Amino acid sequence: MIDFNKLSRPKTTSAPLDPLEIFAKTPNLSNAPNDLWKGQAEALTRWHANRDQDDNAILLNTGAGKSIVGVLIAQSLVNEQIGPIVFACSTIDLVEQTARECQRLGIPFTTRTSGEFSDDKFETGKAFCITTYQALFVANTTFTKGKTPAGVIFDDAHVAERMIRDAFTLSISKESYPTLYADVLALVRPEFEKLNKGAHLNSVLEQHGMHAVTMCPPATAARCQGQVLEAIKRVKDWNKPGSDLLYPALRLWDNIGNCAIYVSSNAIEITPPFIPTGVYGFLGKGIRRVYLSATLEFETDFVRGFGRRILNQIAPDNDAGNGERLILLSSLFKSKSDPKDIAAEVMKSNKLLISVPSYPRAQTWKNVGTPPSRASFSSELQAFRNASSGAFILVSRIDGIDLPQNTCRVMLIDGAPSGTSLMDQYLFQHLSLSNLFSTKMAGRITQLLGRINRGRSDYGAFIIHGSDLNVWLKTERNVALLPPLIRKQVILGQTVQEGMGEGGASDIAALISQVISRDPGWLQFYRDTVDGLEVSPDALNKVKEREAQLATSAVAECEFMTRMWQGDIDGARAALLEILDATALADARLAGWYSVWLGAAYENEGDNETSLAHYKKARSRLSAWLNVPFRGEIDAKVEAEGARTPLQRTLLTTNHHGPQAVGDLVWKLKNQAKILLEANASSGAKEEAVRLFGELLGFEASRPDNEYGLGPDVTWIDPETKAGAAFELKTQKNSPAEYTKQEVGQAHNHIQWLADNEGEVSWEGLLLVGPPGVCKAEASPSDHLYLVETQALAARFLEFTAKVDDTRGRTAIERWTILNEIGGLSEWQTSGWFRALAKTKLKSLKK
Repeated sequence: MIDFNKLSRPKTTSAPLDPLEIFAKTPNLSNAPNDLWKGQAEALTRWHANRDQDDNAILLNTGAGKSIVGVLIAQSLVNEQIGPIVFACSTIDLVEQTARECQRLGIPFTTRTSGEFSDDKFETGKAFCITTYQALFVANTTFTKGKTPAGVIFDDAHVAERMIRDAFTLSISKESYPTLYADVLALVRPEFEKLNKGAHLNSVLEQHGMHAVTMCPPATAARCQGQVLEAIKRVKDWNKPGSDLLYPALRLWDNIGNCAIYVSSNAIEITPPFIPTGVYGFLGKGIRRVYLSATLEFETDFVRGFGRRILNQIAPDNDAGNGERLILLSSLFKSKSDPKDIAAEVMKSNKLLISVPSYPRAQTWKNVGTPPSRASFSSELQAFRNASSGAFILVSRIDGIDLPQNTCRVMLIDGAPSGTSLMDQYLFQHLSLSNLFSTKMAGRITQLLGRINRGRSDYGAFIIHGSDLNVWLKTERNVALLPPLIRKQVILGQTVQEGMGEGGASDIAALISQVISRDPGWLQFYRDTVDGLEVSPDALNKVKEREAQLATSAVAECEFMTRMWQGDIDGARAALLEILDATALADARLAGWYSVWLGAAYENEGDNETSLAHYKKARSRLSAWLNVPFRGEIDAKVEAEGARTPLQRTLLTTNHHGPQAVGDLVWKLKNQAKILLEANASSGAKEEAVRLFGELLGFEASRPDNEYGLGPDVTWIDPETKAGAAFELKTQKNSPAEYTKQEVGQAHNHIQWLADNEGEVSWEGLLLVGPPGVCKAEASPSDHLYLVETQALAARFLEFTAKVDDTRGRTAIERWTILNEIGGLSEWQTSGWFRALAKTKLKSLKK
C-alpha cells in the first residue's frame, strides 16, 4: 500500500484566497456537496471583495448553509496566513456539526471542546480551530499570546450576547454554595437596611412579595468588593478546574466593584450592568471578524454583545430557509382546550417537540414526556430524530437544535422563552424594560421557530400557549420586530383561526394534519395570502426609528463599562451622558437604567449630590421602588418646609440649588414646548417632549405605547393623589384635521388599557393632542375624549414656565414663597392640568 503523504509534490503557487476557488478544489468525497447554492456563492463573493474590513456580517436564513460559508471563509483566512483563525460556535454539538461540514468538504480543522486541541494543526498554522464561545471568552482562555486570534468567525452571532454575558456572570447557588450564599447575603443586607429596605429584602428571600428577585443598591459591590473576594476564597477548591466559580470569578476579580448584585431566595448573581467588550483584543481594531447570523433585522442585541456596529451587512437575495409555517395562538381558540389534550390529539399522527421556559413548567408535561438530563441530551435527541412517534421536551433552549423535514414537523411552545438569569428577571419583571425585553424576545422566538423549520422546502405547524407569549404576538409593535416572513406567518395564522369554529383539540389536530399532509387547499391559500400580509407602516417605522437609536446607545453602554473596567471613570460617565437624552427619546426607561449607573459612578467617587440627581431621575423613569438613595439634606429641608405635592417638592428642591438651577429648569421646560410646535420634529420627539415636561414637574411620566406597544402615548401620574392625565398625540396630522372612526376606536382602547393596567389611578378621560378639525360622522366618541389643539398645549406649557421664570429676579425668600405657592396650586397638579385642557369634547366636533 502506498503512503501518499510521503510522496513528493510538484511545486505550486500559494494556496487560493478566493473561497469559491477553495470550494472548487475540495476533494470529491462521497458526501460532499456538488455545488454551492446561489445565496452561499453570493455571500462568499461579496465577503471576498470586502475581506480586508474588520467586520463583515453575513445574513443567511436558518437552513441556508451558513456553516459551509463560514468554513470556506475560515480556510481562506488560513490560506492568507494572517495568523490564528478561530471558528466560534454556541454549543459543543454545533462544534461537532461544523467539524462534520469540514470533513464533507475535505478541509483540515482542529477542535477544542474539552480543554485540549484535537491535534496540532491549529498551533502550527495549518488549520483553523473550531471551538465554543465559552472557550474563547473565558478569562484564562488558551487563545492568547501566540494563539491570539487574527480572525474570528462567530457562528450564530444573533444569540451571542447571552453567551458573552455568561462569561461575566458569577452565579452563587444557595444549594451548591450555602455558606458563600449566606456570607454574601450578610454583606449586602446592611446596604438595604440603610435605605429602610430590609423588609423588602426579606420579602424577596421569603418569596412573599410580588418579585422573586431584587437588585442591591448600586454602590454595594464597590463597598463590599474586598469582603466578597475573601468570601469566595474561603470556598474549598473554588479555584480548581471544574469549579463553576473559577472562570467567572477570574473574569470579575479586579472589577467586582463595577458590578450589580442580584439576590433571590435561591441564588445571588454578580455581573456588570453592561458588557465591557473592550477587554477582548480580538474585538478591537485590526482583527478580521465575520459574523454569521440567521437574522439581524435590528442589531441592538448584537451590539450589546460585541460592542460594534456592522457597517457591511452581506444579505444575499435568496429564499433558502424561508420555510412554510402555520402559527396558531391558543388565546384565539374559542374552546380554550387544555394544551395536554391538544398534544395528545396531535401525537396520534405526528411527533411533537414541546418547548418550555423552565423545569417547573416541564413538570406539567410529565404525563407526556420528561426532559433529558444534560448528559443524555444529545443521545435522546438523536433517538427522537430517528423515532416515528413520541414527544421531546426542550427546556429553556432556543438554539443548537436541528429537527429538519420529517424528523419533526409540529412544535408546541408553552410559555415565552425567557432568560434564566436573575438580571433578566429583574430588568423585565421588576423594572419593566419592555423594549429591551421585546428585542430579545423577537430573537428568541425566531430561534425557536427555526428548530423544526430548517429550509425553503421545509414546513411545519406551531401551537403557541401561555398568556405572556400570546399577548406579545398579538401586539403589532412586537410583531414588527420579527423577520419579514415570520411577521406575515403570524398574521396569516390569526386569519386561519378566524375560520376555525370552536377550535377544540380534535379540530386543531385535524387542521395541523391538513397542513402536514400538504392539503391542496392549504397550499393554495398559503401561496395566495402570505405575501400580501404585513404589519402597519406606522408600527414598522416606529420600531425602526427606536432601534436605530438604541443600537447607538448600546455602543455607549459597552464603552461605559469598558472604561469603568479600565479605571477611566470620567471617560465612562461621558460615554453615557453623551447619549442619555437621545436614549430617553427612544426609550425613557432604558435612559433611567443608565441614570442608575451614572449615579453609582458618582456615588463611588463621593459626589453624593450629583449621584442623588441621577438616582432621582432613575426613580422617576423606572420605579419609585428602586433600591437607590434619593433623599439628601436638601430633600430633608424641603419636607421640613412643608412641601406637600410632588410639584412643590420639585420646585423647592430646585430653588435650594440657586437661581441658576431655576434657570436650567425654565430652559428645559421651554424647550419641550418648542419641540411640540416644531413642524419637523418626529412624532416620537413630541411624545417625549410631553412626557419629559411631566417628569420635570415631578410626576411619574411614561410613554406606554412606546414602552409596551399598548396604551396612550403619554401618561402623567401624581404618585400621592393617584390622579392621572393621559395624552394621545395626533400632532403629525395636517390642519384642518379629520379624526376618524379608527382613531376614536383606538382612543377608547387606550381608556380601557388605563383601566386594566393603571386601575388604581383616577382617569377623567383622554386628551387627543393635534390640529383643529372635525370628527368624522361615522365615529362615536364618548364623553371622555377631548381634543386639545397642539398650540393650546404648548401655550399651557409656556404659561406655567413663565410663572417659574418670573421668580428668577427675586430675592431668595421671595423666590421660595412664589415657588411654594405655585407648587401647591391645584391647577398645576395632574388633575388641574387635565381639566384646564379638557375644554372641547371630540363628539362636539362631529360633522
